[in-house]
Amino acid sequence: MAFSEIPRFTQKLRHEGFTLLEVLTSLAVASILLTAAVPAMQDFIIRNRMSTEVNTFVASLYLARSEAVKRLRNVSLCPVKSDGDCDSSSQDWEQGWKVYYTDPASGSEVVLQQNPALPSRFRIIGNQSGFDYDPTGQLAIPTTAGTYIFCDTGGIAQARNVVVSGEGRVRTQLNTTACS
Repeated sequence: MAFSEIPRFTQKLRHEGFTLLEVLTSLAVASILLTAAVPAMQDFIIRNRMSTEVNTFVASLYLARSEAVKRLRNVSLCPVKSDGDCDSSSQDWEQGWKVYYTDPASGSEVVLQQNPALPSRFRIIGNQSGFDYDPTGQLAIPTTAGTYIFCDTGGIAQARNVVVSGEGRVRTQLNTTACS
C-alpha cells in the first residue's frame, strides 16, 4: 500500500446545518424583534384604517358633487339605517351612508354609491343628517355646512376633521383636541 492510499484521519469532516445553540439564539433574537414590531404594526394599521375611512367619506362627498353637476340634478348623501334606507332624522353616520338621486321619470331612488358601516372602533361626530348638492355643485341648502370629526375610540389614531363649506367644498385637517 502506497503512502497516498492511506486515509487521512486528521481532516475534519464538514457538517452541514446549524447547531442547537445557533438555532436557539436565532429564535431568541427573532422573538425579541417580533415583540417590539407587532404592536407598532398594529398601530400603523389602525392609523391607516382611520385615513381610509376619512378618505372614503370625502370621496363620497366629491362623488355627490360631481354627479350633481354631471347629471344636472340634485344628488344627495345621507346616513343610512341598518336596512340601507336613508335616516333623515339621524346624524349617525357610523352605520354607513349612500349617494343617490331621484329619477324624475320613475320617481325612484337611484343609488350611486353605498358605503358600509364603520368598524366599531371608529365613530363620526357630525352636525348634519345629509347633504344635497344642486346642479351647480353647491349645497342646495348652504346651512348644511359643517364639520365631521372622525374619532378612534381606542385613542391610537389622531382624530381628523372633514370640513364642508357652505359652497360644498370639502377639506380635511388633523384634530388637535381629543375626542370626547
